Amino acid sequence: MLTRVAAGEEIEVTRGGAPVALVTPPRAHLMSGERFLELLANAPSPDDAFGSDVMAARKALGSPRDPWAS
Repeated sequence: MLTRVAAGEEIEVTRGGAPVALVTPPRAHLMSGERFLELLANAPSPDDAFGSDVMAARKALGSPRDPWAS
């Protein structure tokens, strides 16, 4: 299957006749690593409240669900 995907094919995975996933080749990179680092270096720094804002958002979202639960 992976050989076919590497050749550009998209493969639909089913369970019980219902589609559950689509295996596709990776997308092309939209920018170089060098360009990303340049953008990161020139980005503004987060303000002093950023860390506490992130923690508050994580607390509000609660625990992540079990991705393996059926």
